[in-house]
Amino acid sequence: MKAIIGASALIAAFLAMPISAHAQSEVVVWVAGEPGQTTVYDDLAAAFNAQNAATTVTVVKNSSDLFNPALIPALSAGEGPDLFSFGTGPGQPAALIAGGLVADLTDAYFEHGWGATIPAGIVAQTSSDGKLWAFGNEVETTGMFYNKAIFSDHGIEVPTNWAEMEVVVSKLQQAGFDTPIGLGAADKWPISHWQSMMFGRYAGPEGIERVLFGDGAWTDAPFVAASAKLQEMGKAGWFGPTPVAIGYGELMDRFWAGEVPMTFTGPWVIGGGTEATGDRIGEFGVFAVPPIEDEQKIHPTNSIGSGWYIRESSENKEAAIDFLNFMFTSTEGRVALLNAGTVPVGPLDTALAEAKMPALAVDIWKASDDHAANGSVPAFLDTITPGSLTTVSYDGLQALLLDVMTAEEFAAEMQNAWVAAKEAGEIMLPGGIAER
Repeated sequence: MKAIIGASALIAAFLAMPISAHAQSEVVVWVAGEPGQTTVYDDLAAAFNAQNAATTVTVVKNSSDLFNPALIPALSAGEGPDLFSFGTGPGQPAALIAGGLVADLTDAYFEHGWGATIPAGIVAQTSSDGKLWAFGNEVETTGMFYNKAIFSDHGIEVPTNWAEMEVVVSKLQQAGFDTPIGLGAADKWPISHWQSMMFGRYAGPEGIERVLFGDGAWTDAPFVAASAKLQEMGKAGWFGPTPVAIGYGELMDRFWAGEVPMTFTGPWVIGGGTEATGDRIGEFGVFAVPPIEDEQKIHPTNSIGSGWYIRESSENKEAAIDFLNFMFTSTEGRVALLNAGTVPVGPLDTALAEAKMPALAVDIWKASDDHAANGSVPAFLDTITPGSLTTVSYDGLQALLLDVMTAEEFAAEMQNAWVAAKEAGEIMLPGGIAER
């Protein structure tokens, strides 16, 4: 009942909102957040409005438990936001697209050169039927966090190839570190970060997309080889003597305390790390895991949690597109997003140079940006595959580390779950935009 009342109140608030008499158009933007709480989107709207007298951008915020119940009724009534952020996946959310509630952004993609900003891997997550439906919002990535002080104390350099990576692990083991690379595998999901990255190293973006949207299979040779390599690393003690007995929280505590030299994770740990280490935060850095085999490339791991959609019935589509361009393609907008902790899609070199971000955040995003030309792979395969497959993967990854399952058996279980999900219609729609 609370959600229904809240949804009605949000719609009513929208309908009662006055349109500026001095503006030719008003773009109403819905974002998740508490009413009255300042967000970066308020600041971006103010900056945009100051530069565009013909348009007023108004940001409406509401908590997540009210946002979703209010959105569909508003869009269906043709009275919802002109622009809003919502979940993504290849061709998702399908219901909004199938219902004709969101606008086709393909023309804008080509007219405004969005291809220079939105990586192909992100386009695949926001498109279907050859059309773009959303502009990818915030990006997450993963990288190897490491203790620079420990490396320096033991004469260790950041590795640039796999042979050097093996030397790093060996030296750390010889120095008495029983867990060279922390994993936190008791919680299962941290292992999937390795799975996503290593599947990308062995199969590349094309190989992963071939499975997700084509006739590829998780039993294909690259995925079996990646799984076997992860198991080999586990047997060699790279992740410690009992990796599946330690949870992620305990692992990160040990990492920031200097007991574990390395861990493969993402920028979401930086805030907690700063609180835990204080002035010692400068002792930590990030590097990209080097290619594992010859001929491999470093493919940045990029995933998005949401995208920006435009209401199909909006009379202010062009103005909404102008605001999207301001947020995501202008240096001013990109720097503002970075300073607020939101990493926009696309190249970051110019914006990173101007943004005021923690050094670790700059490190991880520079590591990603440096290899962007190689093409990206999903950072979190577990978030874009069916839940049934995720469950099988989580359990199987633990089994690999416990050496109670072979790589071939793991791949076969994944494929069986995948085939069943496909037959049930649970996989996501194929992404990609038709060339012009």
